[in-house]
Amino acid sequence: MKKIKKGKFIVIEGTDGSGKSVQTDLLKKYLSQQGYKISKGGVKGEQVSLLGDYFEEKGFEVKTDDYPHYDSSVWGKLVGRMLTGEFGDLFSISPYLAVLPYMIDEYWGSQQIKKWVDEGKLVISNRYFTSNVHQIAKLQGEAKEKYREWLWKTGWNDMKILKPDLVIVLLVEPKVSAELILKKTERNYVGGKGADMAEKSIEHQESTFEEYKKMIKSDKTWVAINCCNKDGLMSLEEIHEKVVEEVKKNGLI
Repeated sequence: MKKIKKGKFIVIEGTDGSGKSVQTDLLKKYLSQQGYKISKGGVKGEQVSLLGDYFEEKGFEVKTDDYPHYDSSVWGKLVGRMLTGEFGDLFSISPYLAVLPYMIDEYWGSQQIKKWVDEGKLVISNRYFTSNVHQIAKLQGEAKEKYREWLWKTGWNDMKILKPDLVIVLLVEPKVSAELILKKTERNYVGGKGADMAEKSIEHQESTFEEYKKMIKSDKTWVAINCCNKDGLMSLEEIHEKVVEEVKKNGLI
């Protein structure tokens, strides 16, 4: 079984419909094949409980997480209700308020992730606090600049949410994302509607796409994987190879 001296934390990010859940699962399977022990549980369909006390005393173990915690956290459930429009139009709610249930969910989740990392585990998360680029994307001009500065300072410095060692961003052109979102299966938090309010807005998807690219340029721990070629979306296997390459390049396995 693989062993390391210090744990690491990887986040799989990306535009809506980019296949984050699939790539998180493929990376987990790859690590299992390489001899790393994978913890019980999974992503999306079977949430990894943040209150779980399962861990191994020997060897190197991979833990997975998934945000928001729609099923296992009161704050994650609140996010789901907001995304379906229960509290009004999503884009009419100030991002300073809309982000709060996300941040609280991510804060408490990061406490468990810190424990896993301290135990020498490799943690892979499908989305995280890094996904709040979606909140930045709601704004324009000077308001966007001020909010961006407030968001990262509040999360990383004031709340001390754990920063990942690597953020892999799956970039899919907004028009391709829109097509992929239409194909999404029914999900509990949207009541079987297939897409939430943010996913339905092509303008929001375009703005988010640009915000991800800005973060990649400004933070060296954020790396881009372009998932499209001239024919459209690359195969899952091609994207997976690029994900593994980035993880290796950054010395995390």
